[in-house]
Amino acid sequence: MEPAAGLPRRSCVPDFVKFRELVAARDGVFTAADVSACAISSDAAFCRVKSGEWVRVSRGVFHVGDRRLDDRMRARIAVLSTSPRAALCSESAYWWHGLTTKAPKQIHVVTPQGRHGRAIDGVRIWHRTVAPQDLTDVDGLRVTTKALTVLDAAVDGGSRLLDSALLREHTKVADVVDAQIRNSGRRGSTRSREMVAAITDGSRSEAERKALALLRSADITGWTANAKVCGYLVDIAFIEQKVAVEIDGFAFHSDAASFQHDRTRQNALIANGWTVLRFTWQDITGQPASVLANVRASIARNRDDRGFEL
Repeated sequence: MEPAAGLPRRSCVPDFVKFRELVAARDGVFTAADVSACAISSDAAFCRVKSGEWVRVSRGVFHVGDRRLDDRMRARIAVLSTSPRAALCSESAYWWHGLTTKAPKQIHVVTPQGRHGRAIDGVRIWHRTVAPQDLTDVDGLRVTTKALTVLDAAVDGGSRLLDSALLREHTKVADVVDAQIRNSGRRGSTRSREMVAAITDGSRSEAERKALALLRSADITGWTANAKVCGYLVDIAFIEQKVAVEIDGFAFHSDAASFQHDRTRQNALIANGWTVLRFTWQDITGQPASVLANVRASIARNRDDRGFEL
């Protein structure tokens, strides 16, 4: 009888109580090292694999056979099967940290360059070395820290993920900035650098700058930036067509007074016959075509409505 692959022989008394506790704490997923640490022999392990009590999913990685695979098990298996130095990252780590309750369809894993396990369906592997201070352990699994996680997740899933994490104080701006500096050359670094500039220099001003650049690139004219209308400053105003474009930055920058002022201004504009369009950083950077379409449609509609005057 051959021992299960990756499992060394042990002659000590097996500690099955410790093993069961370990497996329960890790969603039914374990490694050959865990088996060895509990002094379970390779022969005993082989018998359990053969009987179906344990299921071998990759070299040295197993899960219990009486538990149906779920999202947490798949995430653990993905990391453990990639390499000993792999970590859960991006939107997968965002979910693992508890920043959202919905697991992403694709599992994201980061690992240093070098040898790693075979490709796994549904797993996307990024090859880069992550600094030790950007890695942590959550529920017995190596993941990127919250600061780096929200940056990477925002690159893949949109800036709302960064905004939400900051708004709910899951991480701090200073930690996000430091994580960006340490990981400046990674995939998506340009986009994450822009988001960091927005949260440090004032997302509203950065979003306004991008909105104006977007209008210019689309050859949309007839607007005035920071125009005074009805006693209020409007971010972008199409005076002739009475269309106001208001730019909202990251929500975590807002306070009750700012929110109330924005709504009072909006009500005054609408009461005086203006159409008010509100766009967020996510709209401008993630859905520019939709922003332009809405602006063009509002300008055209208001121009037509005012086409005949006595």
